Amino acid sequence: MIEKPAPERKVASLLGGGNFTNEAAHSTNDLTYMRKLNIGWARLNLYPQYYYSKQTPKTDSIEKVISDMYSHKITPMILFEYYGSYEKKGIPIGDYSKWFSIGQAYAETYRPGGTWAAERGIKDWGVTVFSAFNEPDVERTIPFEKYYQALKGLADGVHSVDPDLKVIPGGFSSQNAFSDWSLKGYGPAIAELLNNGTLDGLDLHTYYDDKYAPILGTYKNSAQNNFDQIKKRLGLTRDIHFYSTEFNVKQSKPPHSAQTEEYLAKQFLTAIWDNLGVVKNDGHTPATQFAMPWSLLQTGQEDKLYGMRTEHEGSASLTVSRTKVLQLVTEVTADASFEYLDPKKKGEYVLTSPGKKIWVWQNVKGWSNRTGSAYQIDNIPSGAKELAVYRWNGLNEVIPLDDSKRTVTLNNLNQDETYMFVAR
Repeated sequence: MIEKPAPERKVASLLGGGNFTNEAAHSTNDLTYMRKLNIGWARLNLYPQYYYSKQTPKTDSIEKVISDMYSHKITPMILFEYYGSYEKKGIPIGDYSKWFSIGQAYAETYRPGGTWAAERGIKDWGVTVFSAFNEPDVERTIPFEKYYQALKGLADGVHSVDPDLKVIPGGFSSQNAFSDWSLKGYGPAIAELLNNGTLDGLDLHTYYDDKYAPILGTYKNSAQNNFDQIKKRLGLTRDIHFYSTEFNVKQSKPPHSAQTEEYLAKQFLTAIWDNLGVVKNDGHTPATQFAMPWSLLQTGQEDKLYGMRTEHEGSASLTVSRTKVLQLVTEVTADASFEYLDPKKKGEYVLTSPGKKIWVWQNVKGWSNRTGSAYQIDNIPSGAKELAVYRWNGLNEVIPLDDSKRTVTLNNLNQDETYMFVAR
């Protein structure tokens, strides 16, 4: 399969959230909240009775939420859910032909230019990414051969409608939880499909925990390292894409009896850029197609560890530190695209947009070969009037510039956190 050149994509538009489950009765309020954060993707989860009924695909259960997402300019990806426990309930996973029919029906209906869009006069918008099944490596109840046949059927069905649509396996967790690069055996089961382009890439879930999967002091638990190690273990030769439908940070080490907002915010800024800035085999070409923080739509009462809202109604939703960090990133990077990425050596990303240039530095031991209290910025664009310094807590400093000042060295920077520098 020959890949078309990827269009330039704005970095903020790679961010998203979920879940929107089945009919998603409360979707309008959640989508308004997501627009406030200026993020562009949503994960739409469907369970068996909503996507397959009476031996045939069922596509009408999500018409309302799809309409809501269109009106809010949020692009959905569809995740077909299935757990091994369904087998005992009389809902078998099904064979290749079942999943081919599901993929074909959903692609025909919800792709850009599909029947749903055509009936409404909508052009150039629709579902372009389809996925199944979420974290099969946790339950480990789906036999490898059935897993392979289901994913191949789904992909072949989708591609029978449009070969440019993307199909990926549902997110994996064992690379994060256990450093298991085989994904509990599910990786080798589908390696052929990844290598030949049937599946576009991998969805990796990354939960950074200071005790079990820390950011500080090691690069081992980064999304980039997980991605690289899995590709190596599976013997992949094709340059696949990276997806993430779940990532977040957690603090569990004593003496902390509870998570502190400052700690979480610092770690979360590093985590966001880790997921946004994953690169392909050459170490510089962007691989990330989207990155979705987990529990973006849940309150702290609903999800004590990862909830990122204070309430479901009203403006107080943005008071959680990690949510403020997410909004900071979308504001700083508005209209910006990657120009240069070097996450595995310098721990740097450079972005450009009309009127500004952005440098992101992962000043974390193990994440950059130039960590410390000083950072030199070169090639500041002519005409830039100021250099703004952002940390996890927002704007920290503004340095005046003139045309004689094209290089700036910043001192007294804090280590073990991520910085964003904006020349404008």
